[in-house]
Amino acid sequence: MVECKIKIDKEEYVKQFKPDLMDITVKWCNGATFKEICDLVPDVYEGTIIRAFRRLDELLQQMIEAAKIIGDKGLQATFEEALKSLKRGIVFAASLYL
Repeated sequence: MVECKIKIDKEEYVKQFKPDLMDITVKWCNGATFKEICDLVPDVYEGTIIRAFRRLDELLQQMIEAAKIIGDKGLQATFEEALKSLKRGIVFAASLYL
């Protein structure tokens, strides 16, 4: 943005990012149950958590493809491992109606 001479207030730009769900994402990837995750953030709807995890899943899949294209096997493996730890449990069930 600086190179293109676009005016930007760095502090305002950084403030727009909300890392609120980062801690619960790490806990989920380390094996916490969905109930434990929900108990950590009682003011966040379960659907919001699921949507965030699914969007992260989509992003990781795109990053895996990008790593394949550039030929970085190590980066690809890192993203695949992250995806494996994320994609589990009720969050990624095809349907909640059994």
